[in-house]
Amino acid sequence: MNEKISVVVCVYNRFEYVRNILKSLIEQTADIHEVIFADDGSKTDLQEAIKDLIPLCKFKVKIVWQEDIGFRLAKSRNNAVKFSEGDYIIFMDQDIIFDKDFISKIIKHKKRGNVVYTKALWTDSKQRDEIQKIFDIDYNYKRIYSIIESEQHIKALKSIKKARLYSLLYKFHLRKRGGKFAGLFISLYKDDLLKINGFDEKYIGFGYEDDDLANRLFKSGINTIPVDFEFFPIHMAHPSSPSEAESPNEKYYRDRKKEIFKGDYRCKYGLDNPLGEDKPILKLEYIGEKDEKKN
Repeated sequence: MNEKISVVVCVYNRFEYVRNILKSLIEQTADIHEVIFADDGSKTDLQEAIKDLIPLCKFKVKIVWQEDIGFRLAKSRNNAVKFSEGDYIIFMDQDIIFDKDFISKIIKHKKRGNVVYTKALWTDSKQRDEIQKIFDIDYNYKRIYSIIESEQHIKALKSIKKARLYSLLYKFHLRKRGGKFAGLFISLYKDDLLKINGFDEKYIGFGYEDDDLANRLFKSGINTIPVDFEFFPIHMAHPSSPSEAESPNEKYYRDRKKEIFKGDYRCKYGLDNPLGEDKPILKLEYIGEKDEKKN
């Protein structure tokens, strides 16, 4: 059976980065079923910003928008999952780019009961500008990667090696958690996410929602598969949001962590019980070239 792959891209403004990631996804060698943009209430129209790229997509493209009433990353991700058709879901932030074989390699590692993830190399503003100049002219990832310093690549490899050790220790019950991962890029089977009721929507405002997800997945029995690359994904630098100065979620996170490690790994407000009265809006559903041919 061919399993469907859904890619969920978290979005809030900064559409120049959304264009970058959509270009990266268009170039992928993997068979992607759909790309869903989980829009946390962007002020301007995302569909307008990417309208020239949409006809180039061989996969479905969806935009799932929610009202902007605070930083609600967890809820926006859950919204996307509800509209997803895939068996396997790849979550990523809007501000990364990657090589054409990136998704293909991730899919090769997918395994039920595991989160597959990797590291992204963080750039400074100078590197970002140099990379963007190349990216605007030609999607040549090897050339783009030449901007990255070797120390950045080596650091990522060391981090993956450490994560593999943690995953092994967790497997043999010598650690409470496997390798550390963040929402910048993670992937897993939808069934494994449903088991913990998705992302906890009580995380409103910046911070801790990814650590909470990891705690709940690990307590449910999920392990991790850290993946290394010849060319890692690259995070395009940008100014920090004012909301990132401090997190209002720390106390809730600490309290929930105690409950989670006692066995309560399903969140109350998640996929089956959304928090708040507002409903997500499906602003776009573009059927890609492959699906048009089937109909």
